[in-house]
Amino acid sequence: MTPTVFALGLGLGFLCALERTCPVSLGVGKTSFEFGGAPILFALVLGGPACALVAALPSAVYRDPSRTAFQGSVHVAQVLAGGLVFSLLCPSTLLAFLSQTSDAEYASPTSLGLATLAAGLVFYGLDALIGPTLMLLKYGLSWREVILEIVVPALPSDALAVATVLVAVPTVALGGPLTAIVLLGGTLLSSVAMDRIREQRKRALRLEEENAALKDALRDSNTELASQLVRRLGYRDGHAADHAAASAVYAYDVAREMGLGEERAREVRVAALLMDVGLLWLPDEILLTAPEKLNSLGSMRLEEHPMAGEEVLASVPGLEVASRWVRWHHERPDGAGYPDRLRGQWTPTESKILAVCSLYASLVLQGPHSPGLSPNEARRALVRGMGTAVDEEVARALLMVLSTEDPTYASASDDRFSFPARERKINASAVHRR
Repeated sequence: MTPTVFALGLGLGFLCALERTCPVSLGVGKTSFEFGGAPILFALVLGGPACALVAALPSAVYRDPSRTAFQGSVHVAQVLAGGLVFSLLCPSTLLAFLSQTSDAEYASPTSLGLATLAAGLVFYGLDALIGPTLMLLKYGLSWREVILEIVVPALPSDALAVATVLVAVPTVALGGPLTAIVLLGGTLLSSVAMDRIREQRKRALRLEEENAALKDALRDSNTELASQLVRRLGYRDGHAADHAAASAVYAYDVAREMGLGEERAREVRVAALLMDVGLLWLPDEILLTAPEKLNSLGSMRLEEHPMAGEEVLASVPGLEVASRWVRWHHERPDGAGYPDRLRGQWTPTESKILAVCSLYASLVLQGPHSPGLSPNEARRALVRGMGTAVDEEVARALLMVLSTEDPTYASASDDRFSFPARERKINASAVHRR
């Protein structure tokens, strides 16, 4: 290493040391300038790997020896890899190019620029690979979290740092002060970009947390509303609450079995709890009479309860989508359902889940007009209705869930099927009356 190269490395190392000795606040949070990357890359282009390693020394020294060893190793890897790529594309450093030594006769401004760009991509590419990988191993983060939380926010800052070096290279011939100004300005912009992106990410995360909290609060209020409505209906026929709890448990588990996701499964559970809320407006002479014994007027009134339920739920914040599922929970694949006579392909999957789970719950529970069947008999009845009364795919999903549970689950007789107390978080969904 020549004295000139060493001196240049020390000068650029001074820029890297500014972060440690004179941290400057950006006015947003507690962040400050970080000068390390661009001066080191510029030193690599200017004087080669030896110059860059000298410049990198202030950025690698920490009180913690293990951190110093790690950061020093990262810088060595970045410099050597970047230097190798640079030498493959350009036979001389910027210093040799300006001095027009024999080694520089093969270099050109174009090759110098391309080599600088390639070296920068490798330099920051290694930084984006090594650090996040360590975070992944140390803190157990997923690759998605690493990319979104660490790699992506740093991309604009790294791009500005590479651009700074590309602009600084041609200014060397015009004088050192101009080059210093370019490096200082570019690294400032790079730090500002990093800071702004991190702040935006923090705000986005806060908003996500607030939205999640609001959704949880809304869900709790909706399930409390559901429990009160179903209790009122249960007081009239002595059956609604038990049927609601069973339908809700089955609907939630089937939704998850079908891969709808936790959030959607919870929405289906609430919809199941409320799907027969429209029965509240039926007079007792219709509600308490077996459906097969109703006259044509009574049957027509009974078939209107999905629309009444939709009308009520559509006005409740957070239940607008679920209200549509409730409207169609009596539709059938063969088009013989009500109220809109939809065929299978036009009925939402969530409505099909409500229909299947409501039917199975009504089969295994003791009803006001019919005795409960054994789980095996209920399964056979469900299989007979596949493709006509209920959707085959959803019915198979329920049968799969039943096959993995104990007998008390299949008969809706364990604690999971108890209608929740008012002060408890409700784990079930609405009533379904066949």
